[in-house]
Amino acid sequence: MIEIAHQQYKVLIYTDHQYTVESADNLRRYKRVYVDDSCDRYSNVSNIAILVKHGQDEVASAILCDTGVFTGLSQSSFIIEDRVLYICTGNKLYYLNIPDLTLRWSGQVDYVTNFSVQKLEDDLLVHGELEITRITKLGEIKWRFGGHDIWVNNNGFPEITILHDRIKLVDYQSNFYAIGFDGNTIF
Repeated sequence: MIEIAHQQYKVLIYTDHQYTVESADNLRRYKRVYVDDSCDRYSNVSNIAILVKHGQDEVASAILCDTGVFTGLSQSSFIIEDRVLYICTGNKLYYLNIPDLTLRWSGQVDYVTNFSVQKLEDDLLVHGELEITRITKLGEIKWRFGGHDIWVNNNGFPEITILHDRIKLVDYQSNFYAIGFDGNTIF
């Protein structure tokens, strides 16, 4: 479970492996349930639960049920900014209001899965398996960048490093790339 203090709220994010879409037997009930259109009780693979608390009182709860490949939950899976939670789950990115967890926007960013989201100027940079994507905070994709291989590196190099004037990338085969904030290749 990840716990984040945000303004006067405490936001808790965790995986709920016991939750089943459309089941009356769920141990935990969520005020908001967001289910991918292609998801049913037999096909969802990731269930990300979110609770917002004020003191000991639960203000809101939600669960994100998705069918994309789930790679786990970490500090790099989300950003909280300006009372909005941006969170990757499976191959989608969700934008939820804090504190009520109403959905502002969601959409598929990578075809397979998303590993992380981070800030890039006034936008977001999503590290997907197949593509690196720059997306506005309203869900508009500005550009996508794909390499020779997937964006996972087993040789100890960080896949993404944001510098002051460029983004350094390393793919599975340890090919190095540098792109500008406009998504164009520098080298």
